[in-house]
Amino acid sequence: MKKISKRQYQVGEVLKRTLSNMFREGLFDEKISDLFSITEVSPSPGYQTAWVFVSALDASKTESVVKKLNEISGEIRFILAKKIDMRSTPALIFKSDNSLDYAKRIEELLNSPDVKRDLEKTDN
Repeated sequence: MKKISKRQYQVGEVLKRTLSNMFREGLFDEKISDLFSITEVSPSPGYQTAWVFVSALDASKTESVVKKLNEISGEIRFILAKKIDMRSTPALIFKSDNSLDYAKRIEELLNSPDVKRDLEKTDN
């Protein structure tokens, strides 16, 4: 994974906080009724694009939430531009955050009988 600059991190956090507040205020409730959270915002080095990672409360709906968000990303960007102080507002690309699924899979592997058996062998 490529390391991001301190400035990219700061911009990402401002975007994340502002987007979260926009959704919390209910600006898009009529278009997106599912509950979701923004887990990370990763801007490109030139700040022309920002990848917004989201996770739905109901994991089975994450893909549909991402699709809806991408459909209205222009409208979201327009309102975002009014709320932040940046020369240009990045284009928003919404993606599903699979990190929780990945962590769950790792935990399942670590708790599997084969791995536990192998770990016990190395302890002796």
